[in-house]
Order: sequence, then C-alpha cells, then structure tokens
Amino acid sequence: MSIKMKKNLCVLIVLTLLVSACEKMVVNDEDGTNDANVMLRIVSYEQASFPAKTKGSIEDVCSRLCFHIYNDVGERVAYVNQKVDGDGFGNAYFTLERGHYYLIVVGHSASNNPSFSKNERVSISGSDLGDTFWCARDLEIGDEAVVEDLTLNRIVSRINIIPVDKAPAEMNQMIFSYKGSKGTFDGLTGYGSTNTNQTVVQDVNSADKQFGFYMIPSAEKDSIDLAIRTYSVNEKGSATPLTEKKISRLPVQRNSVTVCKGNLFDNESSEMLVEIIVRIDDEWGPDIDFPF
Repeated sequence: MSIKMKKNLCVLIVLTLLVSACEKMVVNDEDGTNDANVMLRIVSYEQASFPAKTKGSIEDVCSRLCFHIYNDVGERVAYVNQKVDGDGFGNAYFTLERGHYYLIVVGHSASNNPSFSKNERVSISGSDLGDTFWCARDLEIGDEAVVEDLTLNRIVSRINIIPVDKAPAEMNQMIFSYKGSKGTFDGLTGYGSTNTNQTVVQDVNSADKQFGFYMIPSAEKDSIDLAIRTYSVNEKGSATPLTEKKISRLPVQRNSVTVCKGNLFDNESSEMLVEIIVRIDDEWGPDIDFPF
C-alpha cells in the first residue's frame, strides 16, 4: 500500500469515528429542521397547581421542560432541555434509529435542570424542589414518523404546617427532618427512589402563619415520621434551639397536600390534626382527616 493510500485510509477512519460519535447523542434538537422522525408535544397536565383551582397551560406551572430518551439498557441517547421563554416550549423533535426507547419528561421551575443518570434515575436538588410534573412513555421507532401527545402528572406531595399557637418572637429558622425521598425518583415510575435522612432548612419569620415543603413520595400511599425544629440564628450564624415537634406516620401521596394543624411551638407531645387534600382531574376530592 502506498503512503498516499495510507493517508487517505487514515482520514476515512477518523471521519467514520466522528460521525459515529455524533450519532450517539442528540442534543437540543428543538426546531424539527433536521428531518426528525419523532415529535413530542405537551398538550396538557393532569392537575392544576396547588394554589389554584383552575386549569391553564403548561407555562402556568412549569418554567423548564426536560425531554430525555433512554435505550433498553438504561443509557441516555438523546435529550432536549427547554426554558419557558424559548421558542417551541412544549414541543421537542428527535431523530432516532429503529428500535425501542423509553421517554422521560420532567416539568419543573427549579433554577437548574435535574440530573439524569443511567438506569433512568432523576435527581432534583432538594433546595430547588418545587411543584414538579412528569410522564414516561415507551417509544417504538420504525419506518413511520412518531408523533406523541403527552400529558404530565404531578409527582410531588406538599406538606403544609399551620400552627394554632404563637411562635417564639426570636424564631427565624425552621428545619424539617424525615427519612424518605426528597428530590430523587425513578424516571419510569415517578416515585421516589431513595430512603435516606432528609433535611429541609428554611428561613422563617415568627409572624408567618404557614410553613411547608415539597417531597416526592416513594409509593402510592406513603408516610413519614417528621420532626420540626425551630431556632434563633444570630448574625454570626450561631443557632439557639427553641422548640421541637414530632409527627409520626404522617401520610403523604403525590398530587396531594397534607395539612397539619395544631400546637407547634409548645414542646409537648400533643397531637396535631392532619388532613389530606387530594387534587385529581381538576376536581377537589374529599378531605381526609388523620388524627394521631
């Protein structure tokens, strides 16, 4: 083989490797201008946001959308991340080879996008977790173009604490502690996938009438043991403990608000009234009282 032929062969091999590398991951192909064979459209979300009782568009509840596609061995092969102020929010386009894939879509309003790891595991920063929507779908790619109209479902539970007693005047920090899942979930089921000690730290004011946080339940009917501690934190960051309240077997379920009412600051083991408000298909379900 001549030196010239060897050089040409080397160039051909390099070009082949580059093309193969480019085919492994499709990123931010949002405009559909590259002959995409998969089009995804968010057409609705199943429930309206917790504060509201009326249904609107996806822009009303999410400022970011993440479309991620995995192959059968749990490897991510393509994705599109969108912001609400970008063009085509709610529509995503992909070019995929024939075969079977798993689609995971997450709608959220966090400051950063979730991390998507192998085996369809999704993690949202705990401090960033808010109202979160999700869907998963099987995609079978053949000769014909695929168009999927998607509905997102809420996967978080909101815990609201409403004290009926007076807070310490010097209180300026509240810490919620429990064991369970916070912002990490199985992308194929939408349920929490960790069972570890969680801490939610919030700056509060003694005049506040309600406190709370979001979490992702690990099962359809889940429960947590919740500890609520309050502190007075000075300018140097030194914290003085004030009160502590523990609530056992607190029921949580996705697409619901668990409301706890009672004496929060008395440092006693008196019970708090717990009720669950369930949001399903834009109709409020009955309240569920849970004395404990």
